[in-house]
Amino acid sequence: MRRLLTLFTMIMVSQVIMAQTKTFSGAWFDINYPSKFLAKGSLKSSTSDGFESAVFKSPDNLVEFYIFSPQWNGEAIDILLKSKEKLSSTKSQINGNVETKWWTITSADGSYSRSYQQKYNESQNTKWIIGIKYKNSSALEKYKKQYALFKSSLKQYAD
Repeated sequence: MRRLLTLFTMIMVSQVIMAQTKTFSGAWFDINYPSKFLAKGSLKSSTSDGFESAVFKSPDNLVEFYIFSPQWNGEAIDILLKSKEKLSSTKSQINGNVETKWWTITSADGSYSRSYQQKYNESQNTKWIIGIKYKNSSALEKYKKQYALFKSSLKQYAD
């Protein structure tokens, strides 16, 4: 009985979470984001209708989620380092043909940070980047669970 109750509770919680999200369909991907966030396409696709990247802003303006998922490989020029920013940390790891990179960019005045994760598969020539821009560590903590769900919901498509 206890297992059945636990299973029922998990199903109900997952349905509530799913009901609180919307799906953004890019040119070559779908991703779920919190329903109260404002979604905006960023980089238009050169190979299809739609966008290769998008930004999702929280209603309180504390965080923005970011996704870049082109058809194959590409450059996320909408998140390049700006003149009043600095690269504050980097890390990379190679596992077979897949290189994973993590980096954080901080504004010169300390008003925000942007953290990204990139996966590049050399043999398939595919890349995606997921990131979060946040005002401070408490904002990051506040949206940590929604960001994890956002990251895990990415579905990529090819032609």
